[in-house]
Amino acid sequence: MEAIAVEDDARSDNFKKIYRYDVTSADNFETPAVSKLYQWWEEFKPGLPMRTDFDISRHWTIAPSLYLIEAVAPGQYLHRLNGENVVDIIGVSLRGHEISLTSPLPELRRFASYMDMLVEGKKPGRCEGIVEVLGVRDAKFETVDCPLLRDDGSVGFLLGAISLRD
Repeated sequence: MEAIAVEDDARSDNFKKIYRYDVTSADNFETPAVSKLYQWWEEFKPGLPMRTDFDISRHWTIAPSLYLIEAVAPGQYLHRLNGENVVDIIGVSLRGHEISLTSPLPELRRFASYMDMLVEGKKPGRCEGIVEVLGVRDAKFETVDCPLLRDDGSVGFLLGAISLRD
């Protein structure tokens, strides 16, 4: 499958290379947490789940790998939550961090653009790549980013999961 974007420019975080893809099926995923989140999201097809449809108490096994990003406005996002595995992989808690098309960091501008694509298309996306874990070793990772609706029917959140593939 061909990537819709490849990021390998120098970054300020610990991601070294990111390939972004459309999601075509649950077979796209190798890790249990990422696969389980996508399978949950896919149960709502042809519609989309609401934010209120996701009950963390029913997803304890994957909770450490989850993150929630709020769509504040086009090109403007806010990390609301991230689990312990997310913090371990990324190296820092992103809770409360803003992501926008006007960020001084190019990787945040690219991430905001990617999220805009998911919000506008009302479809999930997935990423694979290389991340430096704990400043010690490089590891392969995968993610899924699933749009969730607000009560008014607009995409208001992206619920995601990240896992190491090594």
